Amino acid sequence: MILGFDTTLTYEKLSKLCTFIRHGKTYYGINPDLNCPVEGGEFIPDCGSIARCVESSTGVYPEFFGKPSRRTLDYIVKATGLKPEEIAIVGDRLYTDIAVADNSDVLSILVLSGETKKEDVPKSKHQPDVMVDDIGVLADLLE
Repeated sequence: MILGFDTTLTYEKLSKLCTFIRHGKTYYGINPDLNCPVEGGEFIPDCGSIARCVESSTGVYPEFFGKPSRRTLDYIVKATGLKPEEIAIVGDRLYTDIAVADNSDVLSILVLSGETKKEDVPKSKHQPDVMVDDIGVLADLLE
């Protein structure tokens, strides 16, 4: 079973998933992101929040295949044919986007216009190589 971001999540779907898991079915998650940014600077629950809800009920937390799974980085390297030092990961979450580059030669770039704020960075075990205020700043740097 696969758990992903679902804006049509119902109690019925959640109950079925928990029942399947209690009966020994394996489930995987797409990403552990807790929040999904929406217009107006607000957030809605993302796949990681749903997984934590399921874990609270079943005691089982899924393995994730999106960031920060090492499988994601291995796939990027294989699919592109690039060396890790030729790859940059850009994202707004320390615990997924930046974490995927941990212990590798991949460059991690944190964009501060999403979930992570500048004051969160010193407290995190995942440290970006580069921080920019927003994606526009990154575009200017690439010109």
